[in-house]
Amino acid sequence: MVINFLKGQPSQDLLPIDLFRKATALAIAEPDGPLLMLQYGHELGSQTFRANLASFLSYEYREPVQPAHLCATAGASLGVEHIVGMLTQPRGKTKFAYFQDPTYFLVFAIFKDLGFQPHQFIGVPDKPCHGLDVDHFERALAQHFPVPPTPSDDGLFDSVLYCVPTHANPTGSTLNNHDRQRLVQLAKKYNVLVISDDVYDILTYEPEHMPRRLVAFDLDTNDDHPVVISNGTFSKILAPGIRCGWYECHPRLIRALGER
Repeated sequence: MVINFLKGQPSQDLLPIDLFRKATALAIAEPDGPLLMLQYGHELGSQTFRANLASFLSYEYREPVQPAHLCATAGASLGVEHIVGMLTQPRGKTKFAYFQDPTYFLVFAIFKDLGFQPHQFIGVPDKPCHGLDVDHFERALAQHFPVPPTPSDDGLFDSVLYCVPTHANPTGSTLNNHDRQRLVQLAKKYNVLVISDDVYDILTYEPEHMPRRLVAFDLDTNDDHPVVISNGTFSKILAPGIRCGWYECHPRLIRALGER
């Protein structure tokens, strides 16, 4: 077994090669297989894919996930880029980009490529083992926005937060349910777009103790101002080269991301 620790690559003998060979052959053999697999598809992902994904996630997350809350993506990194590009305006309405500190180091380049400047980057400390310091984040928001901004009709946000609530990269910390709910409330109050990188949730060894996703608290409110997008990927649970992932969020955000 050979593992590349520098890149975090698994050994080749851990890759599900036979599974993909058989699955590809079965899919191509379907009557409409070549058309469905190789032609342009629905911009949100096929209904069959989203239905199967909802069933899979409902099992893994231990609570219902609705197909209407899902949108297919080309992986987590491109997912972040698409969210930031569609729902923020770094040289206009969106004043700050907050980051869990420390965080995934490659994410800064994504924000810079889309127009954010380093002076707009604000770090929010990560409490050892306990995740994002929500108290610190609240103080930062109150300082930067003495008067909480009002959401606009264009769907753009006044600031954006990138975080990894579960098994954070690189600290491994996990935010508890109480602070997750508070974080969603703060995001709604200050019109903060929360990009929740949920790429490690399903890797939890004891899923019965896994906190609820941030997006679940957002969807619970059932209001017309959703703020959280769960960014998921198969690259951590199936194979790194599988550039296939998903968003889970309110249908209003699904439309903003997938139907523009």
